[in-house]
Amino acid sequence: MSDSDALRKAQQTMRRFQHEVRTPLGQIIGYSELLEEELEDRGAEDLAPDLQRIRSAANRLLDLVDGKLRSEQDAGAPALPEGEDVASEAVAVAGTDAAPPAPAEADDVEPRAEQEHARILVVDDDPQNRDLLARRLERQGFEVETARDGIDGLRRIDTEDFDLVMLDVMMPGMNGLEVLERVRRNRSMAELPVIMATALAETADAVEGLGGGANDYVTKPFDFPMVVARVRTQLAASRSARKVAALAKQLEFRNSFIREALGREIPTELLVELSETPGSLDLGNERRTVTTLVADVQGARHLSERLSPGQYVTLLRNTLGGLANVVDHHGGSVDSLIGDSLTATFGLPDPTEQDTARAAACALALQLEMQEINERNAASQLPAVEIGVGVATGEVVIGGFGSGDDMRFKAIGEPFLKAARIEAQAGGGEVWICDATRVRLGELAELDLRRELDGLGLHRLLGVGGEWLMSLRAVPDAQA
Repeated sequence: MSDSDALRKAQQTMRRFQHEVRTPLGQIIGYSELLEEELEDRGAEDLAPDLQRIRSAANRLLDLVDGKLRSEQDAGAPALPEGEDVASEAVAVAGTDAAPPAPAEADDVEPRAEQEHARILVVDDDPQNRDLLARRLERQGFEVETARDGIDGLRRIDTEDFDLVMLDVMMPGMNGLEVLERVRRNRSMAELPVIMATALAETADAVEGLGGGANDYVTKPFDFPMVVARVRTQLAASRSARKVAALAKQLEFRNSFIREALGREIPTELLVELSETPGSLDLGNERRTVTTLVADVQGARHLSERLSPGQYVTLLRNTLGGLANVVDHHGGSVDSLIGDSLTATFGLPDPTEQDTARAAACALALQLEMQEINERNAASQLPAVEIGVGVATGEVVIGGFGSGDDMRFKAIGEPFLKAARIEAQAGGGEVWICDATRVRLGELAELDLRRELDGLGLHRLLGVGGEWLMSLRAVPDAQA
């Protein structure tokens, strides 16, 4: 046998000895504390001094054992790997001078009454350890179940609901670290907190357990106030995480409901506002000034003839999906995606003075986005495309249209028709706006051409200044 094998075997023997000696000493200390508590409950404190003497003698013997084991380790065992001393400071080790966490107060995140109804599973191969820990936790109001080994513990975790698991490390067959690894395949630390427990005083198991997904770590004999404090802390953290997840689901449900009710997409920040102020949903029978834009893929009919149906659908999905993301980024709402065109609105549900400027900046951003969209199309061996964009400002009527379950809140009015007419005059890579939009933009607008269309003044938009500072002059395909 080599020196390394002999050293490893000696270390394993020392670990088993330490576990086998500390376990019964921990039971003596634990049961004496339990009996002292029960005597106090019954008003029979006259036996408490004797129990205290038993506990004191067990603690002295425990100190002697630990001192002897440390001497043996210092003499022949290798030092812990670098970094474990730091980790050990964060591990709960019985007998240290670290003060336990303060008991939960009435204004804690999770009320004490709710925590004490928690269901806890104690997994330990030693029947006295299971009994002792279960009885002491039950005295704190917890509902406690026990499992006789790792395999039994896994079976119960898979088939029953528990709020927390107290898991022994050293068990025959499947040890606690192996059980922990199996549990973490399907259950996160927030879903099922696990506190590891062992009779070993060293920190190597603690480091491995915490690295494997344990929420916390305690050693035997238990400093029971510390155990209870840590159990309550992990229960509170787990329930808080579940509440946050539930609130996120509720918010998504509200957002989906609002989108369905209004019949169109709404930016996230407006969805949050609508959720917090339900009164803002009362959009019926009103007139609002909004700015709308229409973006259309140029030459769509020709493309549909050249490409297969699957290629054509992919091309439109890539293009219109990318454009919709730009609209959302600029705070607009996509009113419709029909065929090869997108219609968006700025100013609903709550109008602001910057709606027109945001719409104009968005229109320019749509053209700038086409370079990235065409790169994605090229990666799918699809042709490059161009879009024309028209922007119009004016009054719309907000109201409920349809009946029964088909009722939808919609904005209808002249700006939608104007924007579509203007877009029809735009070439690939161009943005054209109406007179009303130009007036609202004022000095922010950079224009170069003007047209007349059946009494409607049109202006080609090259850029927007101010905080948006966006220009198409760098785009080589913009037509002069």
